[in-house]
This record gives sequence, structure tokens and C-alpha cells, in this order.
Amino acid sequence: MSFSPLIALGSLIFCFLAANRSLKLGLCAVLSVGYMYGIVRANIADTWTYMMFDLGVIGIYAARLFRPLTWDERERLHDLRLWLIVLMGWPALLFLLSLVLPTNSPLVELVGLRANIFLLPFMLFGARLDDDDLKDIALYVAALNIAAVALGTVEFVVGIDRFFPRNETTEIIYKSRDLLGHSAYRIPSSFVNAHAFAGTLALTLPLLLGTWSQPQNRRWAGPLLAGATACSFVGIFMAATRTHMITAALLALVVTTTGGLSRRQWVKWVAALAIVGYIVAGDARLQRFMTLGNEGVVATRIGGSVNQNFFEVAAEHPLGNGLTSGGTSVPYFLRDGTHVGMLLESEYARIALEQGVPGLLLWVFFIAWVLTRRPGRIRDSWLLGRRLGWVACLSVFGSGMLGIGMMASVPQTSIMLLTIGWLTTARREADLPEAVPDDRTVADAPDEDALQLV
Repeated sequence: MSFSPLIALGSLIFCFLAANRSLKLGLCAVLSVGYMYGIVRANIADTWTYMMFDLGVIGIYAARLFRPLTWDERERLHDLRLWLIVLMGWPALLFLLSLVLPTNSPLVELVGLRANIFLLPFMLFGARLDDDDLKDIALYVAALNIAAVALGTVEFVVGIDRFFPRNETTEIIYKSRDLLGHSAYRIPSSFVNAHAFAGTLALTLPLLLGTWSQPQNRRWAGPLLAGATACSFVGIFMAATRTHMITAALLALVVTTTGGLSRRQWVKWVAALAIVGYIVAGDARLQRFMTLGNEGVVATRIGGSVNQNFFEVAAEHPLGNGLTSGGTSVPYFLRDGTHVGMLLESEYARIALEQGVPGLLLWVFFIAWVLTRRPGRIRDSWLLGRRLGWVACLSVFGSGMLGIGMMASVPQTSIMLLTIGWLTTARREADLPEAVPDDRTVADAPDEDALQLV
């Protein structure tokens, strides 16, 4: 008897019950499922485990998405809600047209619809989180990151084959053998692949560091956040994905140079970076980022993502060529008879080929809108976190030109969308009850000993 239906339905019930208690518990539950999704799907490869994360998302949607907004939330979320209607409405219209003029089976087109709009409501969830919710979620994410990096470390030492059997779902993991002259694999930990592992760690850093930079009410919170931050950086290097290494480097630069930490925190932060640097320097498998200095490698990578044929296909199919025609991953059990268009390693090429020129323009304008919500000089306790979140989103949007998966990575995409919702609906300075003075007093807080980074 297969337990996979029980696992999938258990994910649905678990996330629904948690979200019914509170939004932050629901998000923690969904993230828990997302962190386990890859390794469970690899070892129990069937239709039910493919739906495990999706059912968890449906659980939190059923519990929280349709609850009424307060008057303040309606005002703050007005622009974001309009963008969601547009970004979800256009692919939904294309899906309805595909039922009339089918290029693929309805189930395959439904997979394409999932990749284009399914996770977008997480932006609303991010917008509805308050400061206490963010801090509690950060502590939970810190524990998840430490556990994920611990598993990744075991894989780094003993190999990935003991955790991921060779099958259709792990094909991409075993293709990622490009370290030490193609003799070592990138580390996926418990995720679908190394990119999902590194991307999740990178996108959680703004939340971890934004929380760590503030006074803590629990003495154990500071060491937990500090340990999770250091582990996250090491995990990104274990995954050996260059785009997420760039994101991590940008975040480290912002923390080091923008003055978001007290003096004592800054010293501890630099010491932590030195420790991470020492670990990375000690093993060549952690140094794939060095290939960024090779012009030939970089040119080849960009050439594989930016292709002149894209413009020809876009001109031939201005309204798209089907919601799975640009690179959206179709489960192996639905691939027979699937029409596959031109595949380019670019998220924006995928959007253009699946949603057409209108869909691409909508996303370009939306990304521009998000980036114009850049955090100003509002001296609230989350200023550093917002800065880091903005930089992380900017990096992800930029790397989307060189790869696909920005809108369908589990659970990285959910975290990115939560961050976008939180950033774009931040209260204006006039709305803040009281600004934090310029001379930070974190180091003088009575619970300062909890703010240990090393």
C-alpha cells in the first residue's frame, strides 16, 4: 500500500489547521512542507507527492486567503491587489482560450497556469504580516535553515546517492555534476535541486538579518539567528549556484556598508564573514563562484540564455504559444504528447513564449513598480531588513534573465513573493508611531548578550 496519498492529504490538513490558527503558523507550515518537498518527492515518486506542496498551499489559501481585510489593509494593499488582478487575469484568460483552441491537454495547460499564477497570492500574505509575526517566522526559518544545511553537510561528506535515488524526479540533480572536473555534485539538501536549496537560503537572509539586528526578547533568539545566518551562507556555497552566490555577496555588502548594525554587531558580523570565508577557502567544491572570473564561461552562459531566435518566436506568437511552451516544467507522467515550444534559459523568455508580449510587458512594469518601492530613510526597526529584501528581489529579478524557475521554485518563490508583499506595502514615515533615533541603542539593550553572531 502506498502512503503517498496520505502524505499529500496530510500536507493539506496540516497547513489548513495551522493557517486556521494564525497566518504566521500557516506560513510556517507551508515552508516546512516546502523544505521537505524535494527529498520526499524523490523517494516516493508518484502523482500524489508531486502535489504535496500544492495541496499545502491550497490548505493555507482555504484558511486565510478569503478572510476580509480591515479598512487599513484595504488602503495599504490597494495597488498590490490591482497588480495581482492583472498578473493573474491575463494568464487565466489565455488558459480559457487554450480550452477552445487546444495546443496541449487541459491538464498540461493547468500545469502552465500553476507555474504562472498559483503562488502570486503569497504577496497578500506578506503584506498582512506585522512585526511580531515576522520575528516569529524568522526564528522558525532559522531552525529550518540550520536543519537543511546540516543535511546538506552530510550529503557533502557521504554523497547524495544515499538520499536521492536515480529516477525521473532526480534527473536534474544527477546532471549537476560539474565540480572538481565533473567528479562532484552540487548539494541539494532536502530540496528539488541545488538551485532551490541555495535560492531558499538566500531569500531568507533578509528576514534573518533584519530580525537579528533588533533587540531580542528571548535570550536564545540571537544565537539561533546568528547560527542560521552563518549556516545559510555556507549552504549557498555548498549548493554551488553562481547566481545565488551573487545574491549572497550583495546582501553581505549591504550589511557591511550601510550602517544597519551597532558597532558591536558589526564586529561580530565581520568575524562571522571571516569564518565563512575560511570554510569556503578550505574546499575547492565550495569555490564554483571562481568561474565568474572566466570570460569564456560567462559568455557561454549568457549566450545560452539570450538567443536571437527568441525575438522571432515572440513575433510569430505575440499572444503566446501555450502556457507550457517556454520552459515550464511538466511532470513526467504528463509529458506524453505534450507540445513543447522553444526552450530558453531565461524567465522572461519563458513568460513571453507562454503569455505573449502583453504578459511580458505586464511583468516588466510590475517589476519596475516593485523596485520603485525602495526603502527610504525611515528609521524603523526593520530598515535593514527592508533594504536587504529589496536587494534580494533585485538580484532575483536580474538573475531571471539567465535562468528559469523564478516563479515556480519550491519554496523559494513563496518566500520571494512574501518579501515583495511586505516591501511594497510598508507604511509611510508619517504612519509610523515613533521613529527610532539615529544613534542606535541595540548594544545598550538589557538583552544584548542574546545578540551573538559568533
